[in-house]
Amino acid sequence: MGLPLIDEHHQELRSIAGEVAHICASEEFLALKSELELLYRLAGAEEPARLAFQDALYALLNDKSDGS
Repeated sequence: MGLPLIDEHHQELRSIAGEVAHICASEEFLALKSELELLYRLAGAEEPARLAFQDALYALLNDKSDGS
């Protein structure tokens, strides 16, 4: 019995998940997320923690794509 066949889509999703995990575990991400969450709380934004996570992840993904 051989290894299971893993299609190209699966490999692409695994790659994206790895990239996101690497970013989310970084000190840069954690610091940016904390700073944004504080600013969003002070501004009275709804769901400041979720919004800060989303914006920090977007910013670092964008930086990575600009640097590639």
